[in-house]
Amino acid sequence: MSRTEEVLSLMNTLKDYLVEERTVLINHDGERLLELVSAKEETMNALAQYDESEIEIEQLTGITLEIKSLQETNVLLTEQSISFTEQLVSNIQKNATKKSTYSKKGTFDKTGQNAFIDQSL
Repeated sequence: MSRTEEVLSLMNTLKDYLVEERTVLINHDGERLLELVSAKEETMNALAQYDESEIEIEQLTGITLEIKSLQETNVLLTEQSISFTEQLVSNIQKNATKKSTYSKKGTFDKTGQNAFIDQSL
């Protein structure tokens, strides 16, 4: 197997990881995402071992563009997920700071304990 074929094989593996990563990001499977990130790092480290002078770069153009497109999509999905999470946390914090709740007597109390988490028993 030539060096170019070896690199092409690794790049196809990376592409497969990116396709799976897109699905994992959509399904919010954090555990599998960590596994994929680790596998991608190993593949990238293996690719870094090759010398450009031993490879026919022209043969890698197509897959390189596919990998770039998949990576951009995954970055957008990640940013969207982070934005959603930040918005959710912000909304929870806003609700947690409102101190409107019912007292133990059953009346509405604006200065009582936190409505989000009641730690008293």
